[in-house]
Amino acid sequence: MSLAAIARKEIQETVQSRGMIALIALFSLLVSVLAFIVRPTGQNEQFATEALLSFFVGPVLVTYLVPLVGVVVGYSAVSGERESGSLKLLLSLPHSRADVVFGKVVGRGAALSLAVFAGFLLPAAVLIVAPVTFNAGAFFGYTVFAAALGVVFVAISVGCSAASATQLRALIGSIGIYVLFVLLWGLLTGRLIDAAGPLVDALPASAAQIEVFLRVSNPTTAVEALSREFLAGRLFAGETANRQISAAAMLVFWTVAPPLVGLLKFDAADL
Repeated sequence: MSLAAIARKEIQETVQSRGMIALIALFSLLVSVLAFIVRPTGQNEQFATEALLSFFVGPVLVTYLVPLVGVVVGYSAVSGERESGSLKLLLSLPHSRADVVFGKVVGRGAALSLAVFAGFLLPAAVLIVAPVTFNAGAFFGYTVFAAALGVVFVAISVGCSAASATQLRALIGSIGIYVLFVLLWGLLTGRLIDAAGPLVDALPASAAQIEVFLRVSNPTTAVEALSREFLAGRLFAGETANRQISAAAMLVFWTVAPPLVGLLKFDAADL
């Protein structure tokens, strides 16, 4: 399959790049430092792996750093080859434009997932050898959610790249979405609900329900909600099961929709 061939090529090139190796080392070092700093000092003191992930690694690193890495990995996927001229050569082979876009999403998303898992290996070793109570299932399960967040932002950035004629435009679009989702979403949605008070009152949904919908519509807060319930042992269960299903559905949406939109623009482009 053409898509599979492109995905394999992207995995090899991304994993072997110096930038990816540096990012893996940086992420692994930061998580290890956090694990070392918050370790218990008393011999009889127990340490909750869930606390490290929920209050330190998640808010400090995963929410901010993993999406940014996804942007770096994805923004030049199509536009970079378009600027260099190698995209014409790629399309001269039996590859469709859809193969190119989604092959790069799959390949670069898989490469980033491998990088996230590699970045969590050293911290896991630190926790295993330290005198702490280490929950391996919680730790590596959380890693899956971190990788999923990275894949979403790779997909968004590849979509921006496919829709852009230059790497600069793709980078600006990807960074803009990163700033919106990671830095400004809570502030903007809160003000939007306050400003649209009369309109919200006229809708069949309550303000609280709209606020929940806007929260899970953001891939970063969707992953936070899912990972929090996972660490609490309530994944897709309990009173928040419907909210979790909505969050998972939004992650699928943000993984598929941006590349599709980028492909529509890419198909209409004259290379």
